[in-house]
Formats: sequence, C-alpha cells, structure tokens
Amino acid sequence: MPLSFEGTRAIGATLGSGVVMVLREGTELLPYLRRMAAFFRDESCGQCVPCRVGTVRVEELLARAALRGPTADDRALLSDLSQVMRDASICGLGQTATSALDSAVKRRLALVDGGAS
Repeated sequence: MPLSFEGTRAIGATLGSGVVMVLREGTELLPYLRRMAAFFRDESCGQCVPCRVGTVRVEELLARAALRGPTADDRALLSDLSQVMRDASICGLGQTATSALDSAVKRRLALVDGGAS
C-alpha cells in the first residue's frame, strides 16, 4: 500500500495527523488503544459534550475491557460513542479521537492479543 492519503483511504484507513504505528502481528492492541484514549481525553478542550464526555467514556470502557476482557456490549457501546463523537463534536480532535479504535474493531482485531473476540 502506498503511504499516501489516497493509498490509506483506499483501504479504509486515515493518516490523520500523520502518525503511523507499525506493530508486529499478534501485538496486544489494548495497551496502545488505552494510551491513545488517555491522550485524547487529556487533549480535549472540553467545549463540546460529545468530545468531553465521549473521550472519558471510551477510556473507561477500555479500562473495563482490560480487567475482564471485551464483550459484544462493549464493542456496540464503543461503536455508538464513536459515531456520536464523529457526528457531533465541534472540532477534528473529537471527530477523529476514536479512529484507531474503530479500525481495530472493524478489522476484528478486537481489543486483545491475537485478535481473539
């Protein structure tokens, strides 16, 4: 795949701000996703509710998934939160805060090592 906006768009991904993380196959994704969730929670300006509350709820759901494993309900709630944040956040931060998580769930890499779901 060419590392370009068009190349990533063709596979349903995005470059966002230009960050590309390359991980070995089988790498546990949950710690990475939790770290990104904490970053977006900290970076939210708090002006709009979808981003201010959504980033906190995403981080809480990922923390819960780390303790007991992700459930189908977790995935559904994360998907709903992500859609609301994309649709209703005022700025690009809230609109893209869950992009990595969406990618992991969409590709059924789940939230745990090896893609178990």
